[in-house]
Amino acid sequence: MLTPSESKKLIAKAIAAMEPVKKAREKGLIIIHPSSTTLFLVEELIGTRPQGVWVCGLVLPKGMCVSRERQKFGFHGRLGSKEGGHDIGQFPFSWVLEKGVYRTGVSLASLLDKMGKGDVYVKGANAIDPEGKVGVLYASSGAGTVGKIIAASREKGFTILLPIGLEKLIPTPIARAAKVASRERTDSAMGIPVGLIPVPGKAVTEVEAIDILSGAQAVAVAAGGLGGAEGSVTLVIRGPKERVTRALQIVRDVKGATLPEIFSTDCETCSYPTCHLRRA
Repeated sequence: MLTPSESKKLIAKAIAAMEPVKKAREKGLIIIHPSSTTLFLVEELIGTRPQGVWVCGLVLPKGMCVSRERQKFGFHGRLGSKEGGHDIGQFPFSWVLEKGVYRTGVSLASLLDKMGKGDVYVKGANAIDPEGKVGVLYASSGAGTVGKIIAASREKGFTILLPIGLEKLIPTPIARAAKVASRERTDSAMGIPVGLIPVPGKAVTEVEAIDILSGAQAVAVAAGGLGGAEGSVTLVIRGPKERVTRALQIVRDVKGATLPEIFSTDCETCSYPTCHLRRA
């Protein structure tokens, strides 16, 4: 049984072990979009947790929001223009490994200009359907940073990896969900109205993670829980004894994984231009 945070760490370990990531780490470029899952990935790759903005959009009990750290920089512009004082292409929060050297603070546009075949972009996601199709929520016009990433990948041929836990499994096909989720046509929202965009790439859930790290087969048999296990996934692991033993050890190693404290924006002082909570 894995809580969402434990799943995130497991998936991060698997992505770090994937051949495209190992090759790009040695000879190319890895760009990692900040998120609660990719935080664990950066920690896995550089041996320490990155500081600063580690999550951008938030799904909170009050609704869709942005992190306080992201908000103070004012990056809620629309693609190709300056709304709120910033161009999405100038998004500076990516975590970057170029031939193994870690850095941050580089604009997304300049990073995407450098990417090509053999490079890797890692982006956390918000929904996965039973067919393994993945969708990402966006709050800016032009589908925000993810729209820019998809366009660049089609042109340049770099790999997109999509770490996503099974807590985000939805029964609706992603293509249909994307049609009905519209930030522009939303009349009322709990927080920031968002759209959903299908994202091409390789999805990595707990099931793929177990296979990558141990060679064993994982089957999801239940979800949810109480007392801190809300959003958890329960797996049955099968295979040769040595593979199952390896998988269980890996799972035990991620048990107890936690995320940093989350700070949302204060609704009374928030200036996010489209948030509906400001109208209440």
